[in-house]
Amino acid sequence: MKERLIEMSWDISLKQKEMLDVEVADIGNYTYNVSKMYVEAMGQSLSAFNGVNAGESTLLLRQCVEEMISNPEKYKAMNPPNGWGNYEGALAYVQKLLHECEKNPNSTIEVS
Repeated sequence: MKERLIEMSWDISLKQKEMLDVEVADIGNYTYNVSKMYVEAMGQSLSAFNGVNAGESTLLLRQCVEEMISNPEKYKAMNPPNGWGNYEGALAYVQKLLHECEKNPNSTIEVS
C-alpha cells in the first residue's frame, strides 16, 4: 500500500466498483495531523487503505479502535500542537470508517 507524499487531510469514501464507482458511504474529511496516532495504533496511516477492499480492512481498523480506546492518554499526548485535530476526533473518524466498512464489506475504500 502506497503513501502519498504530501497530505493535508484525508477525504475517505467507500465505492462499489461493480456499480460504476457508486459511492455507498462518505466517511468525510479529517486532518492528517493525527497520522502519528494511526501509525502507532495500527502500523500505518489511513492513506494506506486507498484501493483496499472494505471487508478486508475491518480487522486492522478494529484493532486500531481497540488500541486507541485502551490507551487514551497515550494518544491524547499525540494531539497536534497546532490544534488541528485531536484524539477524540481521530478516534471518531476511524470508528466511522470501521462502521461503514462493516456495513459495506464488498466496497472499496477510496482515500483522496
